[in-house]
Amino acid sequence: MFIWSSIAHFIALTSPGPDTAIIIRQVTLHGRKSGFIAALGIGFGISVHCFLAISGISLFILSNDLYKLLISIFGSSYLIYLSIMMLKTSKNIASSTSEDYKPLNSFATGFITNIFNIKAFIFFVSLFTILIESIDGIYFYLYPIYFSITSCLWFVLVSYMLSLKNNSFNIHENKIIKYIMSLLLCIIGLSIFFRSAYEYF
Repeated sequence: MFIWSSIAHFIALTSPGPDTAIIIRQVTLHGRKSGFIAALGIGFGISVHCFLAISGISLFILSNDLYKLLISIFGSSYLIYLSIMMLKTSKNIASSTSEDYKPLNSFATGFITNIFNIKAFIFFVSLFTILIESIDGIYFYLYPIYFSITSCLWFVLVSYMLSLKNNSFNIHENKIIKYIMSLLLCIIGLSIFFRSAYEYF
């Protein structure tokens, strides 16, 4: 069962979503190091999702339509906010230099984006509903650690690939990519917001 859950997790990781968009944003604005730190934030977010799912808190939250709506609104609003800030930064490349870069901001961006990703809530609740019978003793800690570390490593790899100096796909300081990613983040945020509102009302 662990192997199948690992495969499902990897497929979910490689599917485009808010986490991938945030990694591309951080690498575009601040370079590889920022992507690595954002990946660490996402990894911590995954570990929180795992413990919430195991404890049943996520299931309780998802069973309440209002809680789901509030989480979705906060998460989508945060993505829209990031897209606006990215657009403002795109107009002035100098504002994205290392002088203004704060590692804690990259970590927080990755963590907040992941923890308020309603799809992540649903995915880990579904996953641990299947795994719950095999989670006892040390496995209570191993499963969250495994999923958080593999998630972090995947996005570290993505950050590395996006910032290779001898790669034509190096996106750091590329203003066109910044505009595209700003638009993409806004679309993702609006999509989450309107879909959640539609499902609630």
